[in-house]
Amino acid sequence: MNLTVHIGQGQPTARFHSATTDSFGIDLLSDGLTASRSVYIHSFDINALAAFFEDLADSWKGWEGEKSWHSIEHELLITATSDALGHCLLTFTLRDGPNYTWKTTVGGFEISAGEDMAAVAREMRSWAGTT
Repeated sequence: MNLTVHIGQGQPTARFHSATTDSFGIDLLSDGLTASRSVYIHSFDINALAAFFEDLADSWKGWEGEKSWHSIEHELLITATSDALGHCLLTFTLRDGPNYTWKTTVGGFEISAGEDMAAVAREMRSWAGTT
């Protein structure tokens, strides 16, 4: 689980890194903003995160509404919608955990359905250590 995964090119970018058995790091970068957070996890949480991205890749024809994943202590929320052009649109929200005294949301992540989203799902599965 030493791999770093980048989602997005240029701005915005989400970077998943430093995964261990009980936490991982995430950095969000967008137009001069950098937000970093350590996210507490259990092994089933990181598997569920990888499965979330696999579901997005498998849903390449699009879906109605919103799909989401959140960490066990809600310090990270990822939401996904799809558009009529076959894009997956991601938004990342970082919070300070259960206290919610601060929150940072970065959206604008657009990933094409098909091979682009499948590549992200493969990278996340490898990063999660469950290839």
